[in-house]
Amino acid sequence: MKQVFKDLSAHQKFNQNGFLVTSFLDAITVEALLEIANNFEVDTNHAFYSTSYHQDLNLKKQVDEKVKGLVEEKINTLFKDYQYLGSAFLYKQPGDNSIMPPHQDWTVVDETQASSITIWIPLTDLTQENGAIQCIPKSHKKFDFLRAPSVPFAYQNHNDLIIDKMETQFLKQGEAFIFNHRLVHASPPNLSNKSRIALAIGLIPQNEPLFMYYRNNGSIKKYKMPSDMFIRYPEVAKEPTIGEFISEEKFEEKIMTENEVKEALKPESNSNKLKPLFSDAQNQKKFEEEGFIVLPALNQDAIEQLKTYYKEVGIKDEMGYGFHVGMDQKDKTLVGQMVDKISGIALPFVKDYLLDFQLFTASFVIKEPNPKGIVPPHQDWTFVEDETQHTSVTCWIPLQDVNMDNGCIGVFKKSHKFFDHLRPSPSPQAPSPLFEHMFTIFPYLQLLEMKAGEALFFNNKTIHGSPPNTTDEVRLGVGLGLTQKEAEVRHYYLKPGTKNRVLKYKADADFYKKYDNPSLAAMYEQDKKIEDYEVLGEMPYEPQSFTKDEWKVKLKEAGNDFNIPLVEKLADLFDYNVDGTKKEESEPTPAPTPEPVEEPKMEETNNEQPGLIKRIMQKIFG
Repeated sequence: MKQVFKDLSAHQKFNQNGFLVTSFLDAITVEALLEIANNFEVDTNHAFYSTSYHQDLNLKKQVDEKVKGLVEEKINTLFKDYQYLGSAFLYKQPGDNSIMPPHQDWTVVDETQASSITIWIPLTDLTQENGAIQCIPKSHKKFDFLRAPSVPFAYQNHNDLIIDKMETQFLKQGEAFIFNHRLVHASPPNLSNKSRIALAIGLIPQNEPLFMYYRNNGSIKKYKMPSDMFIRYPEVAKEPTIGEFISEEKFEEKIMTENEVKEALKPESNSNKLKPLFSDAQNQKKFEEEGFIVLPALNQDAIEQLKTYYKEVGIKDEMGYGFHVGMDQKDKTLVGQMVDKISGIALPFVKDYLLDFQLFTASFVIKEPNPKGIVPPHQDWTFVEDETQHTSVTCWIPLQDVNMDNGCIGVFKKSHKFFDHLRPSPSPQAPSPLFEHMFTIFPYLQLLEMKAGEALFFNNKTIHGSPPNTTDEVRLGVGLGLTQKEAEVRHYYLKPGTKNRVLKYKADADFYKKYDNPSLAAMYEQDKKIEDYEVLGEMPYEPQSFTKDEWKVKLKEAGNDFNIPLVEKLADLFDYNVDGTKKEESEPTPAPTPEPVEEPKMEETNNEQPGLIKRIMQKIFG
């Protein structure tokens, strides 16, 4: 595709997602544009009105010249080798009937060679109430049909399915939503008491011919069009009365079935385009392949400094779970001090392993002695905007040797490749595909015995957990949250009152000094949103899942063996036999001659007899 963005990364992001959001106009320019828009004679009989609908072409050209004078300099900073197609103000009037259903904009270029683009700029902040713009990312790759005013959308009989997949973009005034005309977009009704005004500007690559199409029964007519066609709407609303007729060909209208729409809406598998985080190529390769890597880090002096500081701050297990992290402390001044102190001691030993990076949190990670203190398999939150390019990583460093007895961390190899869905807060309110198969998954946990000061770097998509700490000492460690320096830090929060919608917030390191899982869980239960950080959008939450048998196959194929020592330890700890029966339930029998066993039976032996892990976890978690 011809590149019109000056910045290559912007061009790539636009091609990948079908759109990008960026700051565009300053407040002074927005006010100047609002003055023009408010002085235009708007036909309020239209729930949605564009200045292109107006009959007076000379007036529209005059308005467009004023707009171009205000925005051209900014367009030139973002784009190169482009052709300006004109502008229009868009008015979304208050009322239930102002909904804009899912649609794509017209096919006006040869889309095998180039993309036509709209720069869409709200002149007031977008909210849920005033009908914020919505889209389906990457839909420009899925619904690749010829589009014209006379051609129905192939998916229009299934708009309910389309709407369910929409992501809402809560833009601030002056920001730009720059999208490919093939992108499926929409907006809900404006339920505020004011008109929602936006500015739309059309662009195509320089010297690219402009076309328009008209369906004529079983054929399609093609016209070559002048560059000002977008402000001449009445002349192109049906069969064009301007432009040059080029050809007429047979045309079969596409009407998609429900299954075809569902198939098109399935998430696209992410290709690996990760920006490297590790300075050593071999470390990066191992991290990408396995989802984790262990490297030496702290010296003994640094370990002792951190232990001393831990004793000084006197962190308590405020939730009573046995496993807790420093960032969950209610004293948020202490949390901020902890982030600075821990990162100040640990980062100098870690940073040489990394390229340009940023730290978004640091905390003590504490596992109290507790024979029931299993940390079940889970994934950590999504911390960045785009996990196809950037990786959020936890660097976990134990401050004493760790093993199965004191509850060392275990991972599931290559499990960062299992899912591509978001991982929002809070837990356990946000549904997880791991919850329903916990008993199947846990026995495949690969425990990592580590020396004090070693660092485990794991992708936050990597599934991990730990057995109980059965010693009489605290298992103490520190955790650092890291990502690439250029990554945009985000927080994804399950929308209160829902289980299938997520709010995306613009976050920073200070966010995680203030908010933690317990407080976010309490807010969710009280139907409260995060108010002091900018919400960037709303999107569907659709965690992927596997059946029990699929989990077993996936875990084994990724190199995760059934962990017999772990199962035997838990059986002894909870006074069970490996087959899931209580020890006192078993009748004594002569010891049989041992035979090779690949895998003790962990699943239910009948409808009444749960397997070992299931019985243990039910006992622990109720």
